[in-house]
Amino acid sequence: MVISNTKIEHVDNFENQIKMVKNVAKFDRNFFVIITSNRYHPLDFHTKLLFIHWVPKNVHRSLLNFIGFNYFAKEKNLNLFSEHDLNVHMKDTGIKYYEIFL
Repeated sequence: MVISNTKIEHVDNFENQIKMVKNVAKFDRNFFVIITSNRYHPLDFHTKLLFIHWVPKNVHRSLLNFIGFNYFAKEKNLNLFSEHDLNVHMKDTGIKYYEIFL
């Protein structure tokens, strides 16, 4: 069994995230767990800031830069997911059966 705990949001862009899911699935096709922060939780656990990650991603990155969180403002360092984002990722991997728990 493979468990990835809060790593997928740190592997850069959409394409690298798809690659990560595919690589995790290669190790165990029957059962694997990918855990990530929910973009729509009130608190961003990386920055400890409330609500600003709910705005569009480009605005969120600008706000992070403005308040000095330059590291997390870069997509390669933080790319938070919503349920919709995870569904898109899973569809693009070709994996047919999965469940998302929020």
